[in-house]
Amino acid sequence: YVYGPKWINISIFHVIILIIVYYAILFFPLKRSRVLIYPVENTMKNIKYNKLRNKSTYLINSIKKRGYSTISHLNKNVKISCSERLNTIMKELELNPVYIYENLDKENIKTQILNETKGLSGIYMIVNKITKDYYIGSASTNRFYARFSNHVIYYRGSKIVKSAVKKYELKNFAFIILELYPNVVTKENNKELLDLEDKYLKLLLPNYNILTEAGSSFGYKHTEVDRIKMKDVYSDARERIGSLNRGKNLSPETIEKLREKALNRPPMSDETKQKCIGHTRPIVLYNLNGTVYGKYFTILEAAKSINCGEKTIRRALKTEKRLVKRQWKVEDLVK
Repeated sequence: YVYGPKWINISIFHVIILIIVYYAILFFPLKRSRVLIYPVENTMKNIKYNKLRNKSTYLINSIKKRGYSTISHLNKNVKISCSERLNTIMKELELNPVYIYENLDKENIKTQILNETKGLSGIYMIVNKITKDYYIGSASTNRFYARFSNHVIYYRGSKIVKSAVKKYELKNFAFIILELYPNVVTKENNKELLDLEDKYLKLLLPNYNILTEAGSSFGYKHTEVDRIKMKDVYSDARERIGSLNRGKNLSPETIEKLREKALNRPPMSDETKQKCIGHTRPIVLYNLNGTVYGKYFTILEAAKSINCGEKTIRRALKTEKRLVKRQWKVEDLVK
């Protein structure tokens, strides 16, 4: 076969090699790249391994995150167990707190407050379960337990709370966290925490709070003991200034001149009278059942009739519920 095709000249060895390769491909095909899918919480991750390039590609289909608010009234699905008495108080005040601690006289409860409130900040309440009176305050970051212990254990906080705890015993009180402040409290954002406290003070009007505004002593009245202490440290210089006219008797001539001046004073004009009348605020007090308790020409008259301060009624008029001493509802007589 001198003039035959060239493939005829292929040796038997090459033919055997070709046959082996053919059957190898037939029975042992190349493995395809695999895609592994497995769940991680709410996320499905697709991981594709490419052996030829020796690298992995990660594909994240979806990521779902759930956020929990620190505001108590948004977590309505969370039920916190407490005594029937305290549950009644919370319903009356329409509160849904974050944490509730009772049996404050037990050591394990004190330890629980210490551990569970670490690193937290917000608004707290100390409730007298017997009288339904309460105190509201704010705690900066990691200061909840310090506030709790200062008020009801070491008596370095509110004097009113101190007297109440000594009278009614610690076991009849509850420590409640009303709302958590989401950020770490600093000098820059401390005003936000005080505003949050002020909101609860104006909304609930706590009887155990002396100050009517968070971070302010406006409207505060000193006790008789404090007045005596301040009087004892009164400086000699101020004492001399204050005693210049103290106990001084006027001469008969001076008294007569003052008398004549007062008698010759012109009467108040009608215009001035109308201005005085215009600055009054007539109000009406209702009982909780809706019946009228009384109508008053001024707030001062109403305050005297129910034995409270004028500012108590003015604060109640600024609130939505307009409750005074939790016994009456106040409304403007002329709207």
